[in-house]
Order: sequence, then structure tokens, then C-alpha cells
Amino acid sequence: MDNFANNSNVQQSFRSPPRRRRSTFFERRDSIVPQPAPENIKTEICINETESEKRLDHLSSYYNKLLAEKVGWKNEAIERRHKYHDLRQQYDISTKSSSISRMSYSTLTNEDIDFLKGKPNIYKLYESQQKLHKSMKETIAIIRRANELDDVILSYSEDKVNRITEYILENSTVEPVKD
Repeated sequence: MDNFANNSNVQQSFRSPPRRRRSTFFERRDSIVPQPAPENIKTEICINETESEKRLDHLSSYYNKLLAEKVGWKNEAIERRHKYHDLRQQYDISTKSSSISRMSYSTLTNEDIDFLKGKPNIYKLYESQQKLHKSMKETIAIIRRANELDDVILSYSEDKVNRITEYILENSTVEPVKD
């Protein structure tokens, strides 16, 4: 009987089309959203922490960063204030002294010294500006005079051409053509 059942199953499989497979629509699929890396996940924290605790941790770390930045800015402002105060005192001392004295380079940095040495001479700059202004005025006067001479030459040439044309018309033996 077992042979008959096996035999009928084999014959039935040859005769009938294969059974339909179940639809795969409802099967579990991978999410489209990128999944976090397993090494970055702390299972104890994920299970125990709530959203408010996570937010509180994030805010406290952000607060600590802002506080550190504020302290840094405050220290920098104090340092600059001290440096400005020292330079101001040195300037006041140098202006109050009767002899011609210069600021001491001891408190200045290398950048400050390079800046002071590279400072342009204002008087020379003023003189060169005056020379440039004077040469520009001269150039404008020359251009104006050249335009006037050009007008004189042009009017003289036109006058000569008109006189020559009148002379030719008066002394020509050919009569003008009448239409």
C-alpha cells in the first residue's frame, strides 16, 4: 500500500502543475532606514534610558561645551584688557616725558614690531598724492588744448576745402547738369 501511495504521488506530481507557492508579500523584510552599527549600540542604555533622559544628557553635554567656550572667551577678553592697559600706560608715560622718547619694544610682540616698522611714511604719501594731483591737472589741460587745436585745424581744413570747391565751380567751363 505504501508503494501505491508513493506511486500515486509521483504520478500525480507528473500530471498536475506544481503547487503554488505562498505569497512573499507578508514576509518580514529589511527596513529601508539605515540601521545603527552594532558596536555603537549599548544594550543596557537602550533598554534602561527613556527619551527624556537621553535629551537631558544631550542638553547637559551641550551646556558643558557652551560653558567651556564662555570661560575661554572670558579669559581671552581679560588677557586682551591687560595687554591694552599695559600699552596704554606705556603710551601715557612716553607722552608725558619731556624728552623725545619712543615706545619700548619690550612689551610688543614680533608681529607688532613688524607692523610698526612697515608703517608707511605719511608725509611721503601726501607728497606723492599732491604730485599725482598736479600731473592729472596738467594732463587734463593738455587734453583740453589738444581738442581746441584739433577744432582749429578742422575748421581751417573745412574752410580751405570750401574755398577750393567754390573756385572750381566758378572757373569751370562745364555747366551744371539740370534734371
